[in-house]
Amino acid sequence: MNHSNNWRLTFHIVDSPMGIGKSVTLIDLVRFRGVYTYDPSLTPQQFARFREACKRERFIIFVSTIKERDERFLQELDAKCPERPPYNKSILELIRNGENIVTTQSLYGLFNEETLAAFRRCGFPYTAYFDEIPPLFRNVVGGLRNRITYSCVPRFGPSDVRLMQQANMVSMQDGTVRFDPKCEYSRGDKEYKVFDAVKNLSRSCTLYPFGSKDGFFTSILAFAKRELFACFKECWFFSYLTCDSMLHKYCLLNDITMKYYRIIGQRVIPNPDGKFMELYPEGMERLVILDGRQFNMDCSLSKEWYKRAMTEKSSAGLKLLKRRFRNAYEFMKQQGVRSDTFMFTVFDAYKDLVQSNGNYYPSLKRFLPCNTKATNDYSNCTGVAYLCNRFFDVTCTNFLAQRAQEENDPRLKFNNDNYALSELLQFIWRSNLRVKDSDKPVYVWVPDKRMRKLLQDFRDKALEYGKLHPPLSEEEEREAVLRQLEEMRGSK
Repeated sequence: MNHSNNWRLTFHIVDSPMGIGKSVTLIDLVRFRGVYTYDPSLTPQQFARFREACKRERFIIFVSTIKERDERFLQELDAKCPERPPYNKSILELIRNGENIVTTQSLYGLFNEETLAAFRRCGFPYTAYFDEIPPLFRNVVGGLRNRITYSCVPRFGPSDVRLMQQANMVSMQDGTVRFDPKCEYSRGDKEYKVFDAVKNLSRSCTLYPFGSKDGFFTSILAFAKRELFACFKECWFFSYLTCDSMLHKYCLLNDITMKYYRIIGQRVIPNPDGKFMELYPEGMERLVILDGRQFNMDCSLSKEWYKRAMTEKSSAGLKLLKRRFRNAYEFMKQQGVRSDTFMFTVFDAYKDLVQSNGNYYPSLKRFLPCNTKATNDYSNCTGVAYLCNRFFDVTCTNFLAQRAQEENDPRLKFNNDNYALSELLQFIWRSNLRVKDSDKPVYVWVPDKRMRKLLQDFRDKALEYGKLHPPLSEEEEREAVLRQLEEMRGSK
């Protein structure tokens, strides 16, 4: 197998709405792999070889949380997980022994050339399954120097990036930034210590330059190396709203084909011609979006807004937000929502700004990080508050916009609205909306105008789609699967 950048790579993307049994379907796909991939036109001899090849195949599954790994996937599948730190070293032994593996997305973020070598040399073809999208955009360096870290990589200033170039630690090759592993620098010198981050990042990421001043680039962006996926026989991704997402941009950057699937009756079915299909979750008729002067805010609840509010804790804007929070919760209480059936989020760094003693709205005990995914622990919640206005990293989006212009390919431009909506829906779907058999209304308060409009428009489209495409019965789902299989058989 050729693992060079010229090798054609395909991502198999199961884009299905929340609440349709995504994780259950993933487990079934892994457990009954041969059934899903069996070609009925095979001769008995070919089928025997196919079955033998299946025995040699191995899988590695990446999930969002340790709890999900231990309480669900490892309970359902014959697989192992790294058991001792450092886990990026512990997993190497499992790979070399050809074990089936379940691990977390965070560990995938530590994969590097040593991990790639283990997969290539183990003698077993591995298929990778990602329950949600892994961190494709790892980081950006070149921001203001400060003590805040993100993904364990410090941000530092353009002068640091310039110094690395002047010291020949990094250079430009074929449009990417290459770190010279032979370069030497004093790791004890604080002026050079930050370069350890770029050195380590270069082991697992492709680095791109961005910005220009006096003949030097001023920032470095990091995206997961293409080779981290090319070492697998196949890569499967289970998520939602993946079209025009960071996954889409990553595939465009790296010449990767996207082949789309959907879930019908807990079966993974290819979309016509492998193209993306717009689908909507069920249960949107239960979603009640609070809207009115007593709930809404005129300002943008971005990180910058909260940053200003933190320095001005007596600001009128923060006081107004707290009043709106009280109004929203009092309204929800009238509809039967209680503190133990309510959840809310705000940017983690600013959650203390909306701290409550519980008299007016629930305390931080009902707080969840805004990037929470893959948990059913809050499925009893019928009240939700989302106090964020979400945007992706601005340097990354500017980089993609520049690439779109340079390559005359508008598809490369990042869609911040799609990103914001996806994050919002993921959070809301931690609530009772994910319970398919429930008939309870779920009250959602989104004070930010932009985020609320995105959600309202999505709900309207979902309800219209539901009128035109009513949910299938079990019998109809079964017939749809059989019909699809017949079409697949006829096209071969």
